Amino acid sequence: MAMKKRPAPDGLDFVPVEGGSDPSLVFGVVRRQIGTGPIQSVPSSVLRRLSPGRKADVAAPWEPSCYRWDTLLPPMAHDDCVDPKRLCEKYEEQAFEGLKDLLVMMTIRFPDADRIHAIWEDVRAYAREPLCRERNLAVIAAFHLPVQIGSTNPPHIHLMALARELKGYGFADFVRPFAADAGKAMFAAEWADWQARHGLRTG
Repeated sequence: MAMKKRPAPDGLDFVPVEGGSDPSLVFGVVRRQIGTGPIQSVPSSVLRRLSPGRKADVAAPWEPSCYRWDTLLPPMAHDDCVDPKRLCEKYEEQAFEGLKDLLVMMTIRFPDADRIHAIWEDVRAYAREPLCRERNLAVIAAFHLPVQIGSTNPPHIHLMALARELKGYGFADFVRPFAADAGKAMFAAEWADWQARHGLRTG
C-alpha cells in the first residue's frame, strides 16, 4: 500500500487513516518525515502525549502529567525498557539511515465514560494481548482526562506502539502491514473482538 504523501494536519505528527465504522477510534503512523513536513522523533512524539499542554524537554528527566500512564512490554524485553524515556531513546539509538516507521498511534475515545478506572484497566489488558504478546510490541499508554483542564473533549487513551518488534537483543522486524493504513481495520477488528469476548461496552 502506498504511503500517504500529504502532510499531517496542524497540531498532529501523523496523518489519521480515514474510514471505519467506529468514530471513537483514531489510527495513524508517526513517520520520520511525511513529504516536506517536519522531522519527527520517538521521544518528542511520546512525551507530548505523556505531558499534554506542556512544552517538555525530551533531554530532561521525564515527569508525565497526563491522568494515567504506563509502559507495557513484550515478554522478551529487558526490564530497563519499562522507563519510557529509555525505551524511546533505545529505539532512536537502534535506528538506521532511511528508517521511516516510528510509532503506531492508536487512540480510543470514551464519550460516555463512567468508571474511568475500569476503562484504563480494560484498555491496558487489550494492549497486552494483541500488541505486546502477539506482535512483540512495546506500548506506552497515556490516559487523557480533558475535563481536568476545562475541556469538553471526551476522556481518551493513546496507545503508542513502537513500530518494530522488541526482542531480547533490541528492536528487530517491522510490523507491516499493521504500521500502515491497513492497520486501522486490524486495530478496529481486534478492539471490537476484545470487547465482545470480555463483555465490555463501548464508552
